[in-house]
Amino acid sequence: MAYKVFLSHSTRNQGLVISLANLLAKFGVEVFVAEWYLAPGERIDKKVLEQIEISDCVVVLLTQNGIRSNWAQQEIEYSLHCNKLVIPLVEKGTNPKDLGVLQVRDINIIEYDPYNYQSALLKLSTYVKSLKLKKEEQENTLLVVGSLLAFLLLLSLGDK
Repeated sequence: MAYKVFLSHSTRNQGLVISLANLLAKFGVEVFVAEWYLAPGERIDKKVLEQIEISDCVVVLLTQNGIRSNWAQQEIEYSLHCNKLVIPLVEKGTNPKDLGVLQVRDINIIEYDPYNYQSALLKLSTYVKSLKLKKEEQENTLLVVGSLLAFLLLLSLGDK
């Protein structure tokens, strides 16, 4: 099963969003960016909540624009309500008080410099890739255990 990331952001940060989405896609991660996947007439709020619910984690781009985005703040709160892992990418120089609920929850952040953001994107992508690999390993373990249990069940039925 694919590893799914919901990307919370301000629409004013499309360049950063595209760079991050492309990098994550290279690692085999499925990325959801709300405005890229809306059908005509579809309610964005409903689509966003559904995508957060089915995501494995939520990456939040907290640029100066992202911090001021009501959507981003609501997406963070809903993600935490759904017990999703929230990974904040925070612009260098951001006042910790502006992090809102993330500051209260004492969540680790990845800081990035808007003039040299590639290293932060690579760090974030590498971390998400490790989460993806961990999920795949868990799924493979469950598959092996399930197969063994099915085999043992068949053996026990054969003895009767």
